[in-house]
Amino acid sequence: MTLPGWSAWAYSAKTAFAALLALWVSLFVGLPMPFWAMSTAYIVSSPLSGATRSKAIYRVIGTGGGATVAVALVPMLVEWPELLSLALALWVGITLAISLLDRSPRAYMLMLAGYTAAIIAFPAVDRPEAVFDIATARVTEIVLGITCATLSHSLLWPKSVATALEPRLKRWLTDARGWYDDILAGAHPTTSLRDRQQLAVDAVECTLLATHIPFDTSHWREATASVQALLRRVLLLLPVLSGMADRRRAIGDGDDEWNDLLRESYELRRRQAGVLLDECDALLHHLGHPQSPSPLSDQEQKGTIELHADPMSALIAGVAATLTILVVCAIWILSGWHDGASAAALAGVFCCLFAAMDNPVPAILNFGVATLSAMPLAGLYLFYILPQIDGFLPLVLVLSPALLLFGSLLPSPRYGLFSLALMMGFCSTLALQETYTADFAHFLNTNLAQFVAMVVAAGMTAGLTTISKDVAIARLNARMRRDLVSLARASSPPDALAALGRSTDQLALITQRLGADTDMATAGLSDIRIAMNIVQIQHLRSHATPALAAALEHMLRLGTAHWSNKRDTPPPPELLEAIDIALRLTQSQPLPQLATSATLITEPEQGRAALVALRRNLFPHAPAFRAGGYA
Repeated sequence: MTLPGWSAWAYSAKTAFAALLALWVSLFVGLPMPFWAMSTAYIVSSPLSGATRSKAIYRVIGTGGGATVAVALVPMLVEWPELLSLALALWVGITLAISLLDRSPRAYMLMLAGYTAAIIAFPAVDRPEAVFDIATARVTEIVLGITCATLSHSLLWPKSVATALEPRLKRWLTDARGWYDDILAGAHPTTSLRDRQQLAVDAVECTLLATHIPFDTSHWREATASVQALLRRVLLLLPVLSGMADRRRAIGDGDDEWNDLLRESYELRRRQAGVLLDECDALLHHLGHPQSPSPLSDQEQKGTIELHADPMSALIAGVAATLTILVVCAIWILSGWHDGASAAALAGVFCCLFAAMDNPVPAILNFGVATLSAMPLAGLYLFYILPQIDGFLPLVLVLSPALLLFGSLLPSPRYGLFSLALMMGFCSTLALQETYTADFAHFLNTNLAQFVAMVVAAGMTAGLTTISKDVAIARLNARMRRDLVSLARASSPPDALAALGRSTDQLALITQRLGADTDMATAGLSDIRIAMNIVQIQHLRSHATPALAAALEHMLRLGTAHWSNKRDTPPPPELLEAIDIALRLTQSQPLPQLATSATLITEPEQGRAALVALRRNLFPHAPAFRAGGYA
């Protein structure tokens, strides 16, 4: 383990300052739970100022929504603890399931609304008349912690999202241009297929990182449209370059009709790739030099990049969270355990935080162990150090070493989550208030509640939501095929950007789980190209002659039947014949022209090139196409 660098120590100092400032204000105004504000400062902080701001806004909204639900449910159902437990468990499960359908940082808002209601409502069961005061205190203290963290990370050595996103985009475009040059030269590729798969992962990560740009501290915040335009081109480059490489390999030496069509398709992809790369360079230059004219044209299409969502996995995760909370509530009610309320609330938190993982159990256990690891240090402070000090300044002096040391690990990809859990456990176990109080029995019960919540959450999750890597990949592949079916069945031309975003994201998720499985990687790249081919063909169909439209509809019906089968099912010969019939009917059309911007890939004139590409993707070893049919 390497020692933290100066940037990690600077981040730790900023976060510790925010936490201590939130603690001081809470104590000064007499808020009942100052440690909530202190913990929140750590939870919402991020090394990037824009990410801190966006998390702050989503957390304020989510906390307010959860508090409102708690205030509504507790007085209504306090006389029926079983019904109250069921209502809160269902609320957490439903909000979790819905949040998992959105893989952007916005999902945090709804997830937080779920478990915040549990955190407020369960401890208020014994004193329902105080639920409004508890909710108000939690919202106030969390908003205070958020405000302090936002101010600290925005004013003290701010690090913008742009400083992280810009070099990643430059590296991505350098790799993409290297691939483009390799294809043009016809040389042996200098990068492996695994590296080209990684382009999909990096593109999606840049897309997710860019969601924080509207909250950034840099001038990129005013150029959000340029950032989104750049990301659209980045996503489009992957199928365009892989299609260009496929056509280059397929072109033979002859001058028959099939080679002419392959050259036509290759030339279109070559021009598209060149224009896309040039546009990306121009957009990056504009982002770096905002005084330069914007390269965006009036015809630039606006649209939101959609990412993959798995409704079945989201539903199962929601059910698991609901059942976990109900099991802990049963233990609490049947045993009469006074601190069972805390265990029920924490069980919901554990289930929510890691629900997006294929196997959340190790993360739940590691997080739970980290929070419990703070117990000895918190006990040392609570029963030995704190009784000997008086005043806020001495409190700052004794807390600072621990806060700075553990906070320096927060930016670390390897130790960051463990350090965050340790800090949360330390702050909540200390439970600092205006006057010193220390109850050893309560101290033990609080940690026992964390242990029970961790064990039950891990056990229920292991039985209901944990899936293997192979199952996760199979689900993603099945979802990709269903998306192809939906595109082929569409009655009107589909949204190209939405289809491209989902298919690229699915390939990225598969790549992250694959290892070195190049066969499946090749299939994933092919599916992205097929998705874009279908979109282009649908646009061609909407402008085609009756004969061509009928041929395309027949071809898409056969394609729908094929993509409804398993991946290893070979496409039927009838589909090849249908593609060739449609190709023959396009022979009289003019050569495809590149639109004003390469992102406008849905021009009907590009439909023939899409048919050639579809034939290559589905039947790479089929006999050459002949305009007059086969003898």
